[in-house]
Amino acid sequence: MDVSNLVEESNDRFRVSSKLYSSPEIFDQEMRDIFGSTWVYLAHESQLPDSGDYITTTIGIQPVIVTRLEDQSIAVLLNRCAHRGAVVCREGRGHADTFRCPYHAWVYANDGRLVAPAQRTGYPEEFQSWNLNLDRVPRVETYRGLIFACISSEVEPLSQRLRHIKRYIDAWDDRSPSGHTSVFAAVQEYVFPGNWKFQMENGVDGYHGNYVHESFAKLLDRSGELSLGSLTRSRNQLGSLNFSKGFPYGDGLLERSEGMLGTFDSSRYPKYREQLKDAFGEERAKDIVIQRNIFIFPNLYLFESHIRVIRPLKHDSSVVEVYPTILGGADKEVNSARLREHERFFGPASFGATDDIEMFVSAQSGARADYFEAWFDMSRGLYREKLNEDGSRVGHSTDEVPQRAAYRQWRVCMTRELGGKGIDKRGVAS
Repeated sequence: MDVSNLVEESNDRFRVSSKLYSSPEIFDQEMRDIFGSTWVYLAHESQLPDSGDYITTTIGIQPVIVTRLEDQSIAVLLNRCAHRGAVVCREGRGHADTFRCPYHAWVYANDGRLVAPAQRTGYPEEFQSWNLNLDRVPRVETYRGLIFACISSEVEPLSQRLRHIKRYIDAWDDRSPSGHTSVFAAVQEYVFPGNWKFQMENGVDGYHGNYVHESFAKLLDRSGELSLGSLTRSRNQLGSLNFSKGFPYGDGLLERSEGMLGTFDSSRYPKYREQLKDAFGEERAKDIVIQRNIFIFPNLYLFESHIRVIRPLKHDSSVVEVYPTILGGADKEVNSARLREHERFFGPASFGATDDIEMFVSAQSGARADYFEAWFDMSRGLYREKLNEDGSRVGHSTDEVPQRAAYRQWRVCMTRELGGKGIDKRGVAS
């Protein structure tokens, strides 16, 4: 399917077709050309502390098992029996040296090798040479505890892929005074009847907060915790520490030095701030505590309080997984306060996440109304954004710079318009 004309960009306009959200055919192509050919985030290493630990998840819509092997390396296996295709592991997480298919009881080692086909005598002597093992995803790499995998063996090394966003990943992980962030065992999961790209766009959208989350802002104002005026000043403030940013490869960033709604205020914990200074130095500590929402294309968000993972289901159905984080080396008081603030704004009965989901559902309804040609406009701030030498783009914190970066990369992946090499003049990775 030719999708090259579904993302339109000129000097002062940027828009995407509503078909990107409403077409099953486009969704199928995304699963192949985006999730099937780029680095996709799967899990955090702290979820697999010991050999034999595993979790199950997906790459796009393909079920996989992420498991830690005896030598402490990470393997990613297609969760599909080589015999008749049944899922061999149906638990979300656990510990196992082997996986047993429930259909015909074939048993596989956790590195994917077939070790015990049931009733072996039904097969000839050369059976073992048929290579009936669980398929292993060919590329698996980690950075700062984040586990990525790629179905394509031709993809560039992860360090190359992340080179533009690495410094922000480092700052996120270094919120831990020991430099080791981990996640809770439990996961908050919500399903919404909307396209996965609505969540992709939202987490780095500095434009919607004062409107979608107005009720929460008013609550803070009435309680005396935070005034509406201070929120407005934070939103409108200009400077190098208040911006939206788009990177090559579709990554994005929203940064505000005075924080954002629902974020943990570390200034109330001077002992924690001192720990960061002792660990990283004063200037580095100042950079670390700046509030940032970080998006890594196509499915990972790093928020101050949690890791957020986007899992597509269908063109109009998605799963979002939320993993609250623990800062190694920080006092229990700090981690508890972070979790309480997280629950208040991002939890299942929270003020923030529930607002956003309602907007996703509303936008999906609008995307279905395509009797007339429909386009979603993402031009805010295009005329004033700055293009840097490294291909990144910077704009006001309410500008749609990160969204445009994501859709430029979407277009590259879906059309391979640049031949898959390097970065073009617009700062788009190919």
